[in-house]
Parts: sequence; C-alpha cells; structure tokens
Amino acid sequence: MRRDKLLTVRIEPELEKKINSLEREKLETRSNIVREALIAYIQKETESKEIKKIIAEKFARGSISFEEVVRLVGYEDARKIAFFVETTKKSFEEGLQ
Repeated sequence: MRRDKLLTVRIEPELEKKINSLEREKLETRSNIVREALIAYIQKETESKEIKKIIAEKFARGSISFEEVVRLVGYEDARKIAFFVETTKKSFEEGLQ
C-alpha cells in the first residue's frame, strides 16, 4: 500500500495567488499543482546534472574547449568543471609517480 507523505512549505503570498489561480484554471487541487511542479523541477535538475557530466567528460578528453563549456553551462559551472578535471589529472599523475 502506497502512503503519500505530507510536506509543509512556506511560500510568499504572491506565489500562493498564482497557485490559487492555477487551481481555478486547471480545475486541479493545490496538492496536484505543487506535486507536478516538484516533479518537473526534479526532472530538470536530474537532466541538467547529466548534461553537465557529459560536458565535463568531453572537456576532460579535449573534445571541447573551455569556451565551449562556458557557452553550454555558464562561467561558474565551467570553472567548477575545469577545476575538477585539473584536480583529477594532477591526482592521476601523482599516482603514477
């Protein structure tokens, strides 16, 4: 038997108004609207993480440049990827000595 969990969140009044409006427009419950939004957010984040992993692998292999990484994921994430790749390479080189 599936047992759904209750989640309590605080939201700004403006967001509550938008949820209430969607509730009326879609003839859906507030719970369904918020649940669907959470599912979409989690899927988006999961996909984003996978894309960044693929980009990092291509950068590590030299298939794409740092500039291309910046264009694809933004400067901050590109810096993190470059740092990770450089740290990994150094660690590997040190392990061979």
